[in-house]
Amino acid sequence: MDGRGRLGRRYTRPVSDPYVIEARADTARGRVRQWLRGRRLLLSGLLALAEVVAFIVWRPSALLMATVAVILLVVCVMGATRLRAGLLRDLLWIVAIAQGIVVVIPLVVGLSLVAGLIAAVVLIIGLVAVAARWRL
Repeated sequence: MDGRGRLGRRYTRPVSDPYVIEARADTARGRVRQWLRGRRLLLSGLLALAEVVAFIVWRPSALLMATVAVILLVVCVMGATRLRAGLLRDLLWIVAIAQGIVVVIPLVVGLSLVAGLIAAVVLIIGLVAVAARWRL
């Protein structure tokens, strides 16, 4: 032994890139779980898109919809973290991710709109200051 381990060998690949081999499920329920887990973000995105389209078509109160989305997000996360692995837990995570998308995107767009307006105002003030200075 030379201090590098039992056999003196070293890893040739980084440990941060492990190979994961997942066995195929034996039951129909297990196959559904694997299918859902593999498409979790896609299904969450489609659900969030459907909610946005429904919001645009039916025009409910934005405050009410945001409140419902936040409450549903909290309930789904609480339920998903308390359940053991299974189909219901996977479905709760899909709904929770979709509600997170529905809640976060308007905030990001709103913040970017505010940031864009502030940048535009600062740019206009700067241009006016430069123009006024050249004029004097």
